[in-house]
Amino acid sequence: MSTDYLSTIVLMTLVTYGSRVLPFLLFKGKNVQGFARDFIELVPIALLAALVIPELVTPGGTIVLIHNPFLWTGVLMFVFSRFVPNLFLGIVFGMVVFWGLDKLLL
Repeated sequence: MSTDYLSTIVLMTLVTYGSRVLPFLLFKGKNVQGFARDFIELVPIALLAALVIPELVTPGGTIVLIHNPFLWTGVLMFVFSRFVPNLFLGIVFGMVVFWGLDKLLL
């Protein structure tokens, strides 16, 4: 393995680990209130939405709304999860719905 690859892996490890550990070190033993607390609580939700929504709407690189099993499975999973708060049942429901819509829509 060349030193370029090794240095890239080490730097990426430091950045990834550092970004996760830094908030714990900065806020250790402190009671965070107000805007900072709201910001910290909403960042994971915003990041997940930023990762998932584009894949639901543009699975092949173009916007597809009608014949898109990913989008419709996501919508149905959201509705199902609001009424049935069981992770295992949600996963099974999503797999079955995606399989059925994949066969039906494509």
